[in-house]
Amino acid sequence: MVEALYTQFQEDLLRFCVSLTGARSAAEDLVQEAFLRALTHLEDLEPLSQGQRRAWLYKTARNLQIDRVRKQAREVSGSEEVMALVPFEEDLTQVAVRQMVERLPEEERPLFAMRYFEGYNAAELGEIFGLAPSTVRSRLASARRKLLRWQETEQ
Repeated sequence: MVEALYTQFQEDLLRFCVSLTGARSAAEDLVQEAFLRALTHLEDLEPLSQGQRRAWLYKTARNLQIDRVRKQAREVSGSEEVMALVPFEEDLTQVAVRQMVERLPEEERPLFAMRYFEGYNAAELGEIFGLAPSTVRSRLASARRKLLRWQETEQ
């Protein structure tokens, strides 16, 4: 079953993880970890539909990234060290946008990234995260307001 999930969802999950991490190598590690978790939770995944399995993978990858960020925050202090985590190949505009998106609350950040960096719509995001599409739209609107406010204060 995990092999079928991998074949079906690996590419989309990788794109999602790249939007979360900002670095392909870190995203590949997240995808690998998410599928390893799937191997250890087969009994939980078997009764689920394909959409629910997909949502489980996305939520697992998101939670793994949250755990990593929290661990890095404990290990890294000071803005110079945080900036060292940003890949060198990104230009300053991408860095600024990514930093503002990272400031969003945990319930808004992955929704925003998947909607505007990956192109998912509210219905798809609702299915992935187990939310009503109206809740997704509300959280996206809140995220956009925050980002616009932050952009205005930085200029």
